[in-house]
Amino acid sequence: MGHSETFTKAELAKGDQMVRETDRLMAEGIRTVAALYRYGILKQAKGYAYPFPNILTFTYTPTPIEIKLSAMFFVHRQHAIMGTFHSSPINAYTQGWSELQGDLTEINAMATELRLNSSPEK
Repeated sequence: MGHSETFTKAELAKGDQMVRETDRLMAEGIRTVAALYRYGILKQAKGYAYPFPNILTFTYTPTPIEIKLSAMFFVHRQHAIMGTFHSSPINAYTQGWSELQGDLTEINAMATELRLNSSPEK
């Protein structure tokens, strides 16, 4: 016998909410890295169609901040989402959500350092 309709809907709603929340964090990270491209702090990588972060470059990620952004998307976001949909708090929160928040903190710190190191006063 399967789960009740009420239980199933509630669990799916939790998963959908996690997708929205992880996407919100991802968007913030992407916007942060995109701003570095927009202001010329990061240069368009060879093979990139645009001067914009490309998290889908599996074999070539040109900068440490973009490596962090890719890990955020492909590893920690997936743990958060899959852990939530599979009712696994360790995956969802310990290996997913908290890691995503840490990734975003590191991306913001790296962006600040890149901006400071590229300032004309240096």
